[in-house]
Amino acid sequence: MSSHLVPLITLALILLNTGLARAHKIDSMEFNFRESSEFWILEGEIDLTYMLPEFRGDPDAEALSRKEMMELSAEDWSVIHEKIEKTAKKLLAFTFADEDLPYLVSFPDFDKTPLLLPEEQQDVALITLRLLLEPSAGPGTLTLFWLDDLDAQLIIIPEEGDPYIALPGGEINLLAVDESGDPTQGTQGELFAWIKSGFAHVVPLGADHILFILGIFLLCPRLKPLLGQSLLFTLAHSITLTMAVKGWVSFNTTYIEILIATSIAWIGIENLWLKKVGKRRVILIFAFGLLHGLGFASVLGEILESLDSSRHVLPLVGFNIGVEIAQVAILIVAWIVMRYVQSWEKPIQILGSIAIAAAGIIWMIDRISTLS
Repeated sequence: MSSHLVPLITLALILLNTGLARAHKIDSMEFNFRESSEFWILEGEIDLTYMLPEFRGDPDAEALSRKEMMELSAEDWSVIHEKIEKTAKKLLAFTFADEDLPYLVSFPDFDKTPLLLPEEQQDVALITLRLLLEPSAGPGTLTLFWLDDLDAQLIIIPEEGDPYIALPGGEINLLAVDESGDPTQGTQGELFAWIKSGFAHVVPLGADHILFILGIFLLCPRLKPLLGQSLLFTLAHSITLTMAVKGWVSFNTTYIEILIATSIAWIGIENLWLKKVGKRRVILIFAFGLLHGLGFASVLGEILESLDSSRHVLPLVGFNIGVEIAQVAILIVAWIVMRYVQSWEKPIQILGSIAIAAAGIIWMIDRISTLS
């Protein structure tokens, strides 16, 4: 049995460590894209901690304070500007007609006197970053390459149409210029890109979501009823995700994360005495799905809150499809593994449920500790 449990224990430790990581983490970087008579312009409010090399990827880094940063001297800011510009040029590259396109980096906040950084509810230091690209002559396509190494997604919001999204290593066609020199917007917010985003928020980024799905699996590792439960769970979190993005409900993210950890512990513990999937369990999965939808909303809601509601449809549909595909993938892989170790099914169900419950309890305590 021990050799069969090694992968299970390894997976549990990886997911637990992921869920405990509380570094100042950025889920996305957002820019508005527009055209002027002189430049193609991208502009966004960017997390300062994320852009400084001494803090990027540091598991112990805390968000820089807006109040404290506004008290720095001009000399200090000159050094910071140089670091931010270097980071920006590592993260973002552009081509036009397959030729590299250089760009200028500017900081509009410093056009004001006194300095006033963008406001943020939790005193996180943001800085407005403006990228200026000089249009090239002739026909071609303006392509942006997103080269982030910290799992953040890039969101580009054009003046019209659906927003674009790119995962690290991805690219976006922002606009195309025809033979007459007239620009037209690039491929509008491709559905597949949003599907990939939804998938990535579960695998590999959603440790708590993965454990919840595995908790559902362990009670009844039979594929047909599992797929029905997965669809029900997706329906539930789609409802609350849509409501939150539309601004119909509001919530404290920290409390939601605590409740999500509680739901994981609950599922794991309940697996130890339930004998089958009954009506009560199905209702519970739906209820917890509503809760997990609010967790997703903390990410997607920030991206879409500034957009007109007519521009929400494609991102919401694509994101939810991606989440469902990820859930089904987890269930199928788990089912295949369980078929391989079928003789150890009962011990794996018990030990796996105990591990999931323990992870949920540890996450719950860890997240409660952040309240103080």
